[in-house]
Amino acid sequence: MSIKDKYAIVGVGYTPQGRITGRTELSFHLEAIVNAIDDAGLTKEDIDGLICYRHFPPASDSYDVTPYMVAQHLGITPSFISQDAN
Repeated sequence: MSIKDKYAIVGVGYTPQGRITGRTELSFHLEAIVNAIDDAGLTKEDIDGLICYRHFPPASDSYDVTPYMVAQHLGITPSFISQDAN
């Protein structure tokens, strides 16, 4: 089965990097996604899948950001949700 012509990443969203006072992990996820949606010329209603990547464990005073949490805060209900954590 080929995925050619079936799926596309069409936008990129950047956020500031490093320890930034007053910012949470969730706020960085949401900002990056909103920027990527805008970069792609889409709306959040166009999003039908969400894959979140979490490279580092959450800080001791924080919580793990799940793709379900991200989708809820974006106000979307994608048909596909996944998280890659290594």
